[in-house]
Amino acid sequence: MRVLFSSTWGVGHVFPMVPLARAFVAAGHDVLWVTNEPTCALVRAAGIEARAGGLGSDGLAEVRRRLAEGTAPLPGPARAGFAFPHMFGAWATPAMATDLLETARAWRPDLLLHEPAELASALVGAVLGVRSLTHSWGGSVPPELLVAAGEKVAPVWAAHGLDVAPYAGSFSSTYLDLCPPSVQPVPLDHVPDRQPLRPGRYSGERPGPGSEPAPLAGAPLVYLTFGTVHSSASVMGAALSGLSGHPVRVLATVGRDGDPDAFGPLGENVRVERWASQADVLPRASLVVSHAGSGTVLGALGLGLPQLCLPQAADQFRNTDAVVARGAGLGITPDRLSPEGVHDAVGRLLDEPGFRSSAGEVAAEIAAMPAAEDVVTLLAT
Repeated sequence: MRVLFSSTWGVGHVFPMVPLARAFVAAGHDVLWVTNEPTCALVRAAGIEARAGGLGSDGLAEVRRRLAEGTAPLPGPARAGFAFPHMFGAWATPAMATDLLETARAWRPDLLLHEPAELASALVGAVLGVRSLTHSWGGSVPPELLVAAGEKVAPVWAAHGLDVAPYAGSFSSTYLDLCPPSVQPVPLDHVPDRQPLRPGRYSGERPGPGSEPAPLAGAPLVYLTFGTVHSSASVMGAALSGLSGHPVRVLATVGRDGDPDAFGPLGENVRVERWASQADVLPRASLVVSHAGSGTVLGALGLGLPQLCLPQAADQFRNTDAVVARGAGLGITPDRLSPEGVHDAVGRLLDEPGFRSSAGEVAAEIAAMPAAEDVVTLLAT
């Protein structure tokens, strides 16, 4: 079988699909991945053949400029309502639809598979009569955002003589769902065919730091990260200050554009890096403090780790609400963030066993979900 994956440019949009792509390859299927040119290197590093499509570097720079301009007046939780339909619908889809359709006509896939923000795949599937499946990155995108995105991409469908499918075509076929139901932030009544898929632990191929902070042997390790997009020196500084009063070791990552030396003198129990392999760090951690990105949230829950969520944008507020409602962690919104608040929340998460117990229940839920290999077998039959 020939399987054509497609994605937008974010690390958090690419990494969740890598385990399934690798499982297809391991089972003897042909896999090709189309994504924006700067992101092809991430896919190739995972051992998957990649081809550039959609917006190039200049186009992505313009998208980021327009996004910053459009979301600046909005509070954090409201930004997704603007960002998703504009950035992924109106701005990204036309160029990707052209390139993905050209690639699909030449490569002739038997199955199309895309992440929720890559909205050209559903159109290509409709044009060519090929199944197009949506692969989640975590919690589902709210249906109202998909409806709004569908309105933005309707002219692209009309150019091919088609009416845009409901929800921008996201659920025209099976929805591969990485999110365990107990932390699903969005009701899925509108999804006709859901296939659970256990989230993998892929987090890139680059080497991480050589060791953890050495002092305080036996002390809990706290992993502090704000991902690759929303890392902020001021937010990171507040989190580091809040952690400083606890007898813990801290491994913090600031992203490729961050400066590990921007926080002044830190204790010997704190190590700040640009990047670390999350898949390597999480099994050694006792607590996660993060922006509540889907990959980090599911990675922590999969290991039964309680977490402090400090959401900044996108789906992070929904993820935070789900984690807090499940009893697996605590959350602090940007307007309430302070070192004192972080200190108190971390103390509770370390001392109160209920958070770890609830996170462990979600870990068992995730462990019972079908693995990528099992889902490949289902899709290939």
